[in-house]
Amino acid sequence: MSSWVRVSGAFMVGAVAMGVAVAAITDDKPLLTVVGAVVGGVVSTFAPDLLDRMREKAAATEALGAAAELTPEGSGPAMLLHASRGVVPFEGRERELEELLAWCRNSEAGRLRLLTGPGGVGKSRLALELARRLGPGWGYLEVRDDGEADALARWRAVEQRQVLMVVDYAETRTGLSQLLHEVAGDEGRRVRVLLLARSAGEWWQQLGGESARVRQMVAKAGPGIELAEQVRAGKPDRNLVAEAVPYFAAALGVEPPETFWVELGEGPHRILDLHAAALVVVLRSQRRSGTVSVSVGHVLEELLGHERRYWLQTAKARRFLRGPFGLSVRVVEQTVAAGTLLGARDRDQAVEVAGRVPDSVASGVVADWLRELYPPREGEDDGEWLGRLQPDRLAELHVTRQLAGSAELLQACLGDLDERQARRALVMLARAAQQLEGAGEILQRLLPEVASEVGSIPAPRETLIALYEALPYPSLLLAEAHALLARRILDSAPPDAGSGERARWLSSLGIHLTALGRPADALSVTEEAVTLRRKLAAAYPDRYRPHLANSLLNLGEALSELGRLADALPVTEEAVTILRELAETYPDRYSLDLAASLANLGVRLSELGRSADALPVEQEAVTILRELAEAYPDHYSPELARSLTNLGNRLLELSRPADALPVTEEAATILRELAEAYPDRYRPDLTSSLNNLGVTLSELSRLADALPVQQEVVTLRRQLAEAYPDRYRPELARSLYNLGVTLAALGRPADALPVEQEAVTILRQLAEAYPDRYRPELARYLLNLGVTLSELGRLTDALPVAEEAVTVLRELAEAYPDRYRPDLARSLYNLGVTLAALGRPADALPVEQEAVTIRRQLVEAYPDRYRPGLARSLYNLGVYFSELGRPADALPVEQEAVTILRELAEAYPDRYRPDLADSLYNLGETLSELGRPAEAADMSQEAEQIRANLDGC
Repeated sequence: MSSWVRVSGAFMVGAVAMGVAVAAITDDKPLLTVVGAVVGGVVSTFAPDLLDRMREKAAATEALGAAAELTPEGSGPAMLLHASRGVVPFEGRERELEELLAWCRNSEAGRLRLLTGPGGVGKSRLALELARRLGPGWGYLEVRDDGEADALARWRAVEQRQVLMVVDYAETRTGLSQLLHEVAGDEGRRVRVLLLARSAGEWWQQLGGESARVRQMVAKAGPGIELAEQVRAGKPDRNLVAEAVPYFAAALGVEPPETFWVELGEGPHRILDLHAAALVVVLRSQRRSGTVSVSVGHVLEELLGHERRYWLQTAKARRFLRGPFGLSVRVVEQTVAAGTLLGARDRDQAVEVAGRVPDSVASGVVADWLRELYPPREGEDDGEWLGRLQPDRLAELHVTRQLAGSAELLQACLGDLDERQARRALVMLARAAQQLEGAGEILQRLLPEVASEVGSIPAPRETLIALYEALPYPSLLLAEAHALLARRILDSAPPDAGSGERARWLSSLGIHLTALGRPADALSVTEEAVTLRRKLAAAYPDRYRPHLANSLLNLGEALSELGRLADALPVTEEAVTILRELAETYPDRYSLDLAASLANLGVRLSELGRSADALPVEQEAVTILRELAEAYPDHYSPELARSLTNLGNRLLELSRPADALPVTEEAATILRELAEAYPDRYRPDLTSSLNNLGVTLSELSRLADALPVQQEVVTLRRQLAEAYPDRYRPELARSLYNLGVTLAALGRPADALPVEQEAVTILRQLAEAYPDRYRPELARYLLNLGVTLSELGRLTDALPVAEEAVTVLRELAEAYPDRYRPDLARSLYNLGVTLAALGRPADALPVEQEAVTIRRQLVEAYPDRYRPGLARSLYNLGVYFSELGRPADALPVEQEAVTILRELAEAYPDRYRPDLADSLYNLGETLSELGRPAEAADMSQEAEQIRANLDGC
């Protein structure tokens, strides 16, 4: 039984970063406003005062137009999908409509509501239907971007009746708080503000941290209404497509096809995609006879094709495509993309935008053609001179594809932008990055350059904040961009900025620096955020205690990343205490934050070797998140998966792999689905979950099942580490380590060796930079590398590796005995085996004696966990005594080893009977040397009987 011992299953997922959400995601719906009629001509015979009042009324109505989003114009077939066109009658959403109608009609209800959902689910159409059902007693105003500050005042200058104000793309609105201040002060007249957004992220939390009036509005609004993709329960998507086809045919002035086939795939689908499929059915039926077949998954592609034909037909009519200097098809496509991305404030700028396209010319004729393709919104004289391709998802697809396909166009479109163009372009790409990975790659590559230019233009801070809140989070591609923007926003704060504002951006910057693998840089800014928020929470507890809790969680994460585990625990515990109190008072608002803090606390306890204390904490987090995920699966499933991953870790640490397996499998299943849909966002979580699944299968001796899982993890993490070395090289090293352990356990040490050597190389570099954080892992990696070298017969190479592992772990065990003594005992055991194999039993003896001493102490505290290790050390100690000619000293330790192994073999015969047979054989040899042949024969006979039974099996 004298063999080297590996450390297996030791490296699983660390903290789950759920402390602070810093994401704000925008919708892709177009903007629309219904406003009162503009006063027409004035008869000169009216009295002067009446004439003046009418002129004032006309001026006020015109001014209102500057604060309102108006109906877009355009001739392309895709415009029929715009919510304002209402081509297809409104369908479903009865529950949401009833809730919103009750809110508007209840005079005691709050003035603010939030409507969220992914792009294309019908938020804008629902808002319009709400206005229609409210009836003529209500006005409707969709607030234009940059029109928030005085939108209500302009409305009141024209109308005194009650009004529904809709703010689309609420996440990107820098003037939103100003609008709500105005609404809060509009006493006596009913005002309702409906915000449309893709999700309630950091922007929504920060809105709740504004003045007392605004804070009360946000608190009364509650969590908001989240639109699911399915429009009407029980109604198949196929029926929704079929019912829409005749309406689009009527809008185009053609006959609907008699027969058609729509391939849906798995659903439900977003209503925009279903209506796009219906429109494509009608368009395709005009070009071919027979049954039309359409795939929902490709409708945007085909719709884009119809728009492309529209561009080329109009360009051909203007003779743009003729002659040696005519525009190519590629230039036409890129010109539309440039105009859609950047827009233009006047004709001169439209000419400049057209001239950005490679091989094109800065031509007024081309600019006029762009305006005819997609005119600006009606009445928008002081805003955009150019309109844009609609719907937004179609525009995002076209722009992303053209920019990704041409480096020249990319550079031309994102350089030398003014403030308006920069914001429009960057926010559009940020929206596109939610579903188009190419858009995220464009932002990652070019945002630093563009942000630098944005920082030099007038009023850069508001632009930067709007962009920051529009970027998806978490995102690998945009991690550097988030940190850069947070730093620029922090540095651009005015001298009179409040401490709450500074704390917000300090905290955000710390989060992103930690995510980038720069905890040392994150620590100072996070500590400053905690200091500021602690003072604010003391003065205004209701407003700032939640923010303080989030900053404390972030501080705990940074301290943990720096290896300061004892310092990380109390700040995390303080955060949990705060959030538990908040969740008891406001469960709907703070349950998720409490679960996040519990998850982090579980990790902190585990890092300190207190897995038994961590387990109930992780279980509580899973319970909370499971309830939330059952109610809102699309929203909370990711957090549930991360928490399940952590719970599986704790069960593994407590030697309960059978209990850990279903938990870890559930986490992996959830995250695989999420990563397929959103690879940039969820691939890291998936790799962590798969890594833990591989460890769990290994612990259950299912090595053949574990191997492909661990190989997949290494492949995924190698890709991540190549793109983001600071963040993912440690994770790559851990997955290499686990793969090496499995290969060695499968009897493949030659395959394990290069894997383990690569892991050690990475950890050596990390330990030099962050010794407190990575030296423990380096020691364990060295321990296993030494074992592999020994198994391959390379003992002289194995010895210095084993000695280095002992040196490192001895220092760690002196500082943290509870955590590192087990690893020190393993390293001593392996060093003893290596010395003995090199023919140096005298050197091996004191090393093994120290291992026995440590393991005796461990067995007293945790007998179930450490008795097998003690038995191995006793066995080897007896061997070394015998080799040194000291059978009398060998006897008692070998007898103790046999006693322990008898008990273990009774409980786990398959696992421990071979070790018992070896130990009995050695004990028999020692008894024979001491002149006790009868007893020696009994031991030998029992050993032979066990071996015979094993062979028979």
